Amino acid sequence: MGTSTSVPKDGNYAPAQGVLVSPGTGIVLPQADTTVGTDPASGQQFATPITKVSSGTPSIVQKAGGKSTGSVATLAQAFPSNNMAGNSIVVVAGCGNGTAMTVADSLGNTYTSAVAAPNSTTFAAQIFYAVNILAGANTVTVTNAGSTASMAVEIYEVSGLLAQVVAQPDQSSTGTGTGTTASTSALAPSVPNSLAFLGVAVGTAAQAVSVTSGTTWTLDSTQNTTTPAGLYTFGALSQALPNLTPVIPKATLAGSEPYAAAAAIFKPVALPIEGTVTIGGYNYTRVTTAATTLVKTGPGVLHAVIVNKPTATATIELDDALTNTTPIIGLLAAFAASIAPFSLIYDVAFTTGLSVTVGTATVDATIVWK
Repeated sequence: MGTSTSVPKDGNYAPAQGVLVSPGTGIVLPQADTTVGTDPASGQQFATPITKVSSGTPSIVQKAGGKSTGSVATLAQAFPSNNMAGNSIVVVAGCGNGTAMTVADSLGNTYTSAVAAPNSTTFAAQIFYAVNILAGANTVTVTNAGSTASMAVEIYEVSGLLAQVVAQPDQSSTGTGTGTTASTSALAPSVPNSLAFLGVAVGTAAQAVSVTSGTTWTLDSTQNTTTPAGLYTFGALSQALPNLTPVIPKATLAGSEPYAAAAAIFKPVALPIEGTVTIGGYNYTRVTTAATTLVKTGPGVLHAVIVNKPTATATIELDDALTNTTPIIGLLAAFAASIAPFSLIYDVAFTTGLSVTVGTATVDATIVWK
């Protein structure tokens, strides 16, 4: 693979996650550490690339649903397979009274309520979540905080959600009423690639829950409780939101009944951007003489050094100063004259200013800064 040397640095400066840019092709190689290699054939320098980038699109890994028989104080539901460490769990639950529920599981994960939708004191729908979960076989238990009643639940293991409790959910809404369409107010995700969940609780009589025509929700389950007490039917739905288009959480009931609907949108782990992004450009200074050049006065960022004409006796010193003095940001020396032009990415901040001292008149280099 060739020899390797350290990226030019001293005790004050070191490029922490730099990149090398191929001047011939413009290919950018993310640098995993501060080691730079040299190709023995061409003499081209390169950096160890970062090979793994997390996906920003969440997905449902597995799901399971359950319902009660008669009036119960708790309802437990196990995942079909072991949970994976670092994923998230979303719990969509319904209960035959209007009191808030709580959730726990056999792995000891911590659950937070995203949204609750009680229809008076008669029945309710509620959504919970846990982030950065533990690995292993897992059973989720929903506890009814009020009097015993019929209950139902849909549990989801989700990958790719932002694992910060305070950042979730992105948006939530609720709705109650009577009719054949259970709905909440519209939700507008703040970032693309979000994931939405909807829980619909039905009272008075069992009425199957289905996807409303013209929407893109997925029906994950519709369950009629056995010997119902307060909650007769419960439906759980989900939907991927690839862009910022607002969505109206709604589902269709087989017959007109009282309902309670709870909806929440969860952000992805990598927050994408939709629309026009303006990135401030860099300045550049070309140096071709054996002298000290004051590139910038005051604080800034040294982005890169492009050696346009490598020379065996050349030296290039970059200082956080207004002249050729310490502290030294980097020192490049003794290039092989036969190697191709190359770039070194620093991306380090300087405070006093940026000066470049060239020791040989045959050097031709470009300093990229801002």
